Amino acid sequence: MKLSSQTKRAISDNVATCSLLLTLALLIAICLLSYLSVNHFLRNNRDVTHTYQVMEKIRSVLSDLKDAETGQRGYLLTGDASYLQPYYAGKSALTHDMDALRALTRDNLSQQRRVDALQALAASKTAELDQTIALRQQAGAVAALRMVRSGNGKRTMDRAREIVARMRVEEERLLKLRTGATEKAGVMAQLVSVFGGLVSALFIVLAIRYVSKYLRERERSEAENLQLVESARLAAVQQRIFLKDVLASVTEGKLALCDTAEELPSPLPVFEETISLSANGALKALRHAAARAARVSGFTEDRVQDFVTSISEAAMNAVTHGGGGEAIVRADGGERVQVWVTDQGKGIAIDVLPQSTLERGYSSAGSLGHGFWLMLRMCDKVWLLTGPQGTTVILEQTESAQDAAWMRGDGRQSVAAFKTVGGSGNASLSDVKNLSIQIRTF
Repeated sequence: MKLSSQTKRAISDNVATCSLLLTLALLIAICLLSYLSVNHFLRNNRDVTHTYQVMEKIRSVLSDLKDAETGQRGYLLTGDASYLQPYYAGKSALTHDMDALRALTRDNLSQQRRVDALQALAASKTAELDQTIALRQQAGAVAALRMVRSGNGKRTMDRAREIVARMRVEEERLLKLRTGATEKAGVMAQLVSVFGGLVSALFIVLAIRYVSKYLRERERSEAENLQLVESARLAAVQQRIFLKDVLASVTEGKLALCDTAEELPSPLPVFEETISLSANGALKALRHAAARAARVSGFTEDRVQDFVTSISEAAMNAVTHGGGGEAIVRADGGERVQVWVTDQGKGIAIDVLPQSTLERGYSSAGSLGHGFWLMLRMCDKVWLLTGPQGTTVILEQTESAQDAAWMRGDGRQSVAAFKTVGGSGNASLSDVKNLSIQIRTF
């Protein structure tokens, strides 16, 4: 089954839309995956940094105890109060560092237990240091050193070092795990970035190529459509030109088919005011006005009646086919009289124009179908401008009669000859002349 151009265009539009949406979805997925990979890497890196911070605080706590112990021993040996400065500094820093260490290990229950034990040992050690310093101040160096030699302070420090060592082992274990996880996350982030970038670039290139191809095909399709539309327009123009030539030829110039208002004749001066054909008594008023204008112009009574009959047919056509309209009588005060009849109907289709204007008895509204046939038979000149916006018919009568040979028949021969020449929609000037000669033999 062959698809129409419209269906092909719809399919192409849908495929292009789906391709762009798929590319966009893939880019979003790659961006999301890259974000997750980088976020995982950063989280592991923060864990590594946190481990180093814990290890630093463990070292600081032990260093604070050592500083306090060093200041105590210097004072015990010399009795110089200046040696107590490291002691006081170590005690002050110990409190701050223990609080920081507890905060840093709050996510690790085993380390929290060790922090509790270490804090108890630190409190015991500082109490022992305070006691020896007090003994040195009150009882002298011998009593203070005797207490130091008892070994309680050393045992406390040994247990503190043991706990610190365990805490370091735990943090080193965590550091190894976290470093490995960070390295893997970093490698994964790099792979996702590189692979995602390559895939994204590939899909973008493919999307650009497809969209470019789609746009070229669409432009070509639109150009073909425009060419078809232009060809149809030119064919319609040629058909109408042909129709105008044939109608003018077969009626010996009595019927002029117009394309624009500029092709209508120059209007004569107004003889009577405009008459609305939808008003009561409008046709009678129009006939009387036209008759007065014709008599004033010196027409014979036969010419007057012929003109009035033509005008009646034109007005009836406007009422029947155009839903009403209006008419105006014009005269030049000499030998010419015009009646302009206009309506706002849908106009006469070009494919029935020959029958509507030339064939006696043809009607598209169930009427007798003598309108144009009588107008052309009894009037000297008829101009016709018709289209979707309405129809304008201008009838012009002069003082002297102008009979046409083609009117001796009923018009069917004219239509048949028109169809013979115009069936293909393409006729030369010689065809039109031959048609005119053929009509004159009827």
